[in-house]
Amino acid sequence: MPASAWAAQNLVLVSDPWCPVACAASAPRPGYMVEIAKAVFEPAGYRVDYQVVPFARAEMMINNGEAAGFLGVLKLPKRQHWVFPASAQATSRVCFYTRPSDSWTYSGDKSLHKLSLGTIRGYSYGAEIDQKLALSNVDEVGGIDAFKRNVSKLMVNHLDAIVEYELVAQYQFHQAKTQLRNAGCGRTNDSLYIGFSPKRRDARELAQLLDEGVNALRKSGQLKQILQSYGVSDWVVK
Repeated sequence: MPASAWAAQNLVLVSDPWCPVACAASAPRPGYMVEIAKAVFEPAGYRVDYQVVPFARAEMMINNGEAAGFLGVLKLPKRQHWVFPASAQATSRVCFYTRPSDSWTYSGDKSLHKLSLGTIRGYSYGAEIDQKLALSNVDEVGGIDAFKRNVSKLMVNHLDAIVEYELVAQYQFHQAKTQLRNAGCGRTNDSLYIGFSPKRRDARELAQLLDEGVNALRKSGQLKQILQSYGVSDWVVK
């Protein structure tokens, strides 16, 4: 079915909240990836319906076709049947964060031994960090407030450190005026995408439209305007 046949329908895009990529759906700034999606798809005739749901629920909605796209995900083997655009919509390192008074520093495998780390249920932190998490005692939390809950557990000494994408952590700490210490990061920048449901027969057209639309936004300067409102730089143009 051509993309035009879907154009009268809502384009449901989902994510758990992780500003500045995807924030509260009712917020004046719902997230820069949400704003990019609206700037690309709405002029093409789609009605973008952005919904905030827990991470595991969002994955299920893509797999069963309840949602068209998941904002800000990695390309992983378990998602090999999903449809991705050719270019990423964000890049970021994964870092470890501690209380300001702590001195622990991430320096590779040995530094993680027996550490209590806070993560979010269902998340992948990229190949480099995922394989290292097995060296620690990982404490997973779920739900749409998982990041805030991990920070709270860290501050009352229930965790030694939390794991988060640097792009997200810096924004969250600035907004909440929370002072945590960056204790070191992985070596690689992970690419994050809007992944489309394989249940949509127009998924490849949507992915191509996104690639073309982001390039057009970049050339017009609109992409820069969207990103600047979140304090984010273009991941391609430095």
